[in-house]
Amino acid sequence: MAKLTPTGLIKIMGQVTAIMVISILGSAVAGLILDRMLATSPLLVLTGVALGTVIAALGIWLLIRAGVRSGYTGGGPSDGS
Repeated sequence: MAKLTPTGLIKIMGQVTAIMVISILGSAVAGLILDRMLATSPLLVLTGVALGTVIAALGIWLLIRAGVRSGYTGGGPSDGS
């Protein structure tokens, strides 16, 4: 099983933060722009935030799944050692 170092933990925390900020903020900004263009305020901003939250959750789930498969949590297939 691979050991998780402090540097690796900081890298993972940065990835989680980036996934959350980019997806939620990006979707909210896109909703804000569309709301102003279509005069549907605040419908598309709220939809954007909800969509961004779902995308962030999916991205974090994929990141966790990749960590499990690489052996960081001991939940992946055993290598016989």
